[in-house]
Amino acid sequence: MIDLPDVPRWVEAHGIAADPTHWRRELPNGTLALGHDTARLAVLIGEPVDLGTSHTLLTTTPLPRSTRAILHELAGEVPEIEGAVRLPDDAPLPDYLAAELTWARTRGAIYACYVDGEPAAFAYAPWRSATYFDVSVDVIPSARQMGLGVIVASALIHAEAPLRPVWGADEHNHASLRLAARLGFQPTDEIWVAPSS
Repeated sequence: MIDLPDVPRWVEAHGIAADPTHWRRELPNGTLALGHDTARLAVLIGEPVDLGTSHTLLTTTPLPRSTRAILHELAGEVPEIEGAVRLPDDAPLPDYLAAELTWARTRGAIYACYVDGEPAAFAYAPWRSATYFDVSVDVIPSARQMGLGVIVASALIHAEAPLRPVWGADEHNHASLRLAARLGFQPTDEIWVAPSS
């Protein structure tokens, strides 16, 4: 485990550290890097450095090429909304999301909404700490603006209770920020995301 407070900015760090396949590197400048190769994600604890990996980096201070992500916590209750189901293991997946959702299935249940008999919106929790879980929502392009993100996110939030949801969104991802606000999330913190090289 790691000696970090259980707060939204560290939910990925706690989740990575709890996974037996994670790696840990103590860097010369005193920074600790926690990484997960399947997720291609690394969290830097301390001064930001470029690891020279093809992983997306999360850090509390900016790196070159990084973007600010706004972290949100739920300010109230999300109503239970019908329409989402637990995604069956044999459900077809959109090609561009297949690898991510196949991995997400190893992390817990995925909740989905269907359009014309095909899964079109997905919500899952790839990372958890003792208190929080990270909300991930994907909606296929042809099903956007239909309210499906609200439905799948609501199902996930209720299924993961009593853990508290954390919503992270790139400051330029206006659709994700609107969805977070619609569900009742309020901005509480920020992290910086440097895409993989």
